[in-house]
Amino acid sequence: MLDGAYLPELGGFSVALIAVAGIAFASGVQYTVIGLWQRRSTVHLSYASLCVLIAALALGNVYQNDASNLAYAVAGIRWTISAAVLSFLPFVLFIRGYTGDTTGWRTVLALCAVLLLFFCINLSMPATLFFSEVRAGQAMTLPWGERLYRLDGTVSVWGWLFHAGTYLMFAWALGRAWRQWRRGESMQALLLGICLAIEFAALLWGDIAIDVFGVRSPYLDAFAFLPFVLLMSLSLAAQLRQQTRQLEFVRRRLDIEEQTRRAAEHKLLHLAYQDSLTGLPNRTRLLDHLESVRDEAQAQGGCGALLLIDLDNFKTINDGLGHLVGDRLLEAVADRLLAGAPPQSMLARLGGDEFVLLLGPLSRTLAEAREQAQLLAEQLIVRLAEPVAVDRRMLAVGASVGMAMFPDGEAGVADLLRRADIALYRAKAAGRSMVRLFEAPMQQEADTRLLLERGLREALESDAGQGQLALHFQPQLDRDGRLLGAEALLRWRHPQHGELPPGVFIPLAEETGLIHALGAWVIAEACARLKAWERDGVAFHGRLAINVSAWQLAHPHFAMQLEQQVRAAGIVPGQLTLELTESALLQDFEGTLAMLQRLVGAGFHLALDDFGVGYSSLSYLQRLPLDVIKIDRAFVSGLAPTDTDPLASFIVDVAHRLDIATVAEGVETEAQRQVLVALGCDGLQGYLICRPVDDAGFRRWLAEYERTLPAPSAVGNDAMPVQP
Repeated sequence: MLDGAYLPELGGFSVALIAVAGIAFASGVQYTVIGLWQRRSTVHLSYASLCVLIAALALGNVYQNDASNLAYAVAGIRWTISAAVLSFLPFVLFIRGYTGDTTGWRTVLALCAVLLLFFCINLSMPATLFFSEVRAGQAMTLPWGERLYRLDGTVSVWGWLFHAGTYLMFAWALGRAWRQWRRGESMQALLLGICLAIEFAALLWGDIAIDVFGVRSPYLDAFAFLPFVLLMSLSLAAQLRQQTRQLEFVRRRLDIEEQTRRAAEHKLLHLAYQDSLTGLPNRTRLLDHLESVRDEAQAQGGCGALLLIDLDNFKTINDGLGHLVGDRLLEAVADRLLAGAPPQSMLARLGGDEFVLLLGPLSRTLAEAREQAQLLAEQLIVRLAEPVAVDRRMLAVGASVGMAMFPDGEAGVADLLRRADIALYRAKAAGRSMVRLFEAPMQQEADTRLLLERGLREALESDAGQGQLALHFQPQLDRDGRLLGAEALLRWRHPQHGELPPGVFIPLAEETGLIHALGAWVIAEACARLKAWERDGVAFHGRLAINVSAWQLAHPHFAMQLEQQVRAAGIVPGQLTLELTESALLQDFEGTLAMLQRLVGAGFHLALDDFGVGYSSLSYLQRLPLDVIKIDRAFVSGLAPTDTDPLASFIVDVAHRLDIATVAEGVETEAQRQVLVALGCDGLQGYLICRPVDDAGFRRWLAEYERTLPAPSAVGNDAMPVQP
């Protein structure tokens, strides 16, 4: 907007204006930094913007006053008016924040629209916003000889409106300062009132004394902003100092409260160092002592051991005989462990039925220390295996022990305790009343298990976007080659480990309780596939088999929820076959039988999977409402025309006598198929027919199957389509 080709010689008045601009600009930069530091404070940032625009306004006056011709003077006053128009918005925001005014944002937005109109008019009109026509006036000579360029002209309607808006704005600001005074913020209101009064006086001087009465004097508007910049900077700085003092006061109070709280916690921890039931050190004291013993072992080159002891049968006794007997038993166990603990060891109770024996220092070599700890752990197991007399009762309680040696690369005492816990888990899994020493592969297995558990949970929560879980389908044919149905097989493609077999993550889902959510996902996906095949005209007319876990059958509302889910998806329960393993019958046969009967009553078909490799009972088998028995691949893999497995023949014969169909799994060769057909097996499933494939692959297989299917008159006992 300003033509840089003109570089005037500056006099004292212009230099003073430049000084005002410099002060205002410096304040703007300073409070921009403060505003950003104060989390984008509206008051400080609006004040900083206002200071920058005041600097621009002062520079515009310099350019106008020292102009050499009318064009330069018009450019200077256009720059000045633009800065004045733009300054209205930060002025309003500053007054609003400084005085605590509640002027609505709609009013502020309306003001923005008016200012945008003024700004555009000022840039577009030849004579600027102020004048409808403009001409060069008589130059003004200051007492020290400096000449200032003057403009004369006819004030436009927009100019009058802008002047009126300026007076209204200052009146509004004075009203806000008065309200601030009445609220008791006298000093802030007084400083603001002084600044506004000086600026208002400068406006009146220019509009009345100079423009109306023709007083030969320069406009002082830019100089009037200097007190505003200085006094408001002082006021804001004082407020910042006050806020800093308040924050410092609050910080000191918080420090005092923190010290008081820490002292109280320290006292409570001191009082809570002992276990109230057994009188043994508790977890807190154990960890503190373990830290010191471990540091001492590292410094002196010694070794130590941590034995985590868990009672095997305590829960049964505690639930059956009551908590009072359980507490007495824990006291007796604590006494027995103390009697068997070495003199320099520490026995502590972690909680529940878990105890920890800290041994150290032991021998200087880790191997010798391991042998000592192993021997002591075995002795403690033998000691705890002896019956305990509690209230004239002889109670038998065993124990399992997990050991962790130190120092052995552990990250700290928490890591050491976790290692012992991992070893204890392995001891219980090995049959209880066992001792297991932590080894590095155990940690890797635990980390992998935790990673898989977290990944499976995330896959269930966000599978719609990730696509980690998917169903693959393997068709089932009868011995004449006709399609009986298919089995839906769950696949999980882990982001880091790739595709994982169900044998890896299904047991994990059962242990962590995720099996219910996983089973619901499988049911929903299977119903969605059936519905999609029906919609797309896919030639699938059989039943879809879905595997069901024993944990799902143990849920009391499984049958009702499953029926509701399937019918809500628009699928008839008779389109699904639920496959259960023999392990589902072990815990509560009568309860499982009642659940299976409810499922059959709802219309579902039932199949017993992997028959013959578990704990099958023929007396139970005849009571189960089964439709299909699946012959395990272990009985199929060895079949040959010259060597017929009698067990496979027996399973087919028993199933037919009970009016149950049979389906053989793992059929991979034509020889196996021929033997199974000769035995009278009703259905076949395996790689000979088709590998498990995804939805698209299964659709292609069905299409190829339909094309290669022989005419009904040609179908015989030897007809069997192979995998396309």
